[in-house]
Amino acid sequence: LLPNLIGVSVVYATLAVPLAILQESFLSFLGIGVRLPLPSWGNLASTGVKELPALTSPDLPMRWWLLVFPCTLLGLTLMALNFLGDALRDRFDPKRSPR
Repeated sequence: LLPNLIGVSVVYATLAVPLAILQESFLSFLGIGVRLPLPSWGNLASTGVKELPALTSPDLPMRWWLLVFPCTLLGLTLMALNFLGDALRDRFDPKRSPR
């Protein structure tokens, strides 16, 4: 029973972790998740949005990288974990035909 359960558990964990990361970063972006002394991609993106003064006053310098890099890295991490979960699901699928 345990060998059949290991595959399902690993696949579920690799597909549940991106969801938890996305929820935590979204709540931190809104300000109700992880508080500011602790780093979070949501906190970094929230700070990056506040550092876009070109939206309110065009004479201040625009620091676009404070928003782009955390959001890009968050997206890449979520995609990588989802691809890993899909690959593990294909690998541990008991109904898959042997090659």
